[in-house]
Amino acid sequence: MKPNIIVALILLAACHSNQRGTVAAQDSTTPATSVPSPSTAPVTADDAYLVVPGKAIGNTRIGENMDDVIKLLGKPDDGDAAMQKSVAIYYKGNYATSILSARDTEGDHPAAKVKQIRVTSPAFKTEDSLHVGSTLEDLNAKYQLTKTTTYKAEGGECTVWDAGHGIAFETDPKKKVVAVVVYSPEEPYKGAYLNIRPGRKG
Repeated sequence: MKPNIIVALILLAACHSNQRGTVAAQDSTTPATSVPSPSTAPVTADDAYLVVPGKAIGNTRIGENMDDVIKLLGKPDDGDAAMQKSVAIYYKGNYATSILSARDTEGDHPAAKVKQIRVTSPAFKTEDSLHVGSTLEDLNAKYQLTKTTTYKAEGGECTVWDAGHGIAFETDPKKKVVAVVVYSPEEPYKGAYLNIRPGRKG
């Protein structure tokens, strides 16, 4: 009998030990941060309308050779150039995509690389569904925003908000997003030297 009792006690102790381990594993959770980090998922060709902070809007990527962008999107509808920088503007209906590139000063034939991408179409969305038409309240729920500058538009004064991580948003006087900007996350958001905010085209 004694050996049976000893075996039973060992099994009972092991059972209690496993239960404690299970409860501890369930209780040890990492608290969620109030501001989630933007997606770091790689951009694929299928993400034609995905906004990835610091990386891309659709199939146009930060750091991409501008010659390759033009091969993909075609000749720009409008643009400007000065001081080794250029803006290519593409219109689709009432919306515009502006791409700011800068040419490296080193080498005999330095390539122009994409530095900023700005879109006004609500079709482009972040992984958490922020887009043109979202509200300032929506942005504040996802990001810690920094007001960088303001500019005059037809509807009144607009504000540019830097969310960090390579993404910024422009809001109108009604606090609705009118443009999304993706830029290199290696440095803080800077207003473009050239005009990347064209008037809407019909």
